Amino acid sequence: MSKDELAALAARLGGTLTTHVKSTEVNVPPEKVVEACTSVASLPGLYHLSTITGLDTGERIEVLYQFWYERSFVVVRTAVPKSDPRVHSICTALPAAVLYEAEIQDLLGVVFEGNPYLGRKLLLPDTYPAEAPPPLRKEADPEKIRKMMELE
Repeated sequence: MSKDELAALAARLGGTLTTHVKSTEVNVPPEKVVEACTSVASLPGLYHLSTITGLDTGERIEVLYQFWYERSFVVVRTAVPKSDPRVHSICTALPAAVLYEAEIQDLLGVVFEGNPYLGRKLLLPDTYPAEAPPPLRKEADPEKIRKMMELE
């Protein structure tokens, strides 16, 4: 798929295309993530879903789905508000996403609707306080969390 075809995909999904030296980003609204990822995953020459990462930008959480394609990456990027960080899971279409999504759920609080780990902890201890923010959010204070967990 050429950059023009990726641009057409982004436009069709109500998003945009951004090109970097070693990657091309398809930026889409959260409700279009599954369609964008399955479209990118069907690219001829695509090797695999490399990882999914999350980023706290202050007001929102960005989720980046990174696919290794030929000699670079195609990244599907979306953003969800911190007040309601929800997005549909892509694990039904791409089973390799299950643990990546569970990790982001634990560490940034994004709910991936349809993920089998939904509501379970993967990395955090069962004793992690429900009232504490997820540990990788900007507002998380490690000292307060340690006190809440009675570690200090």
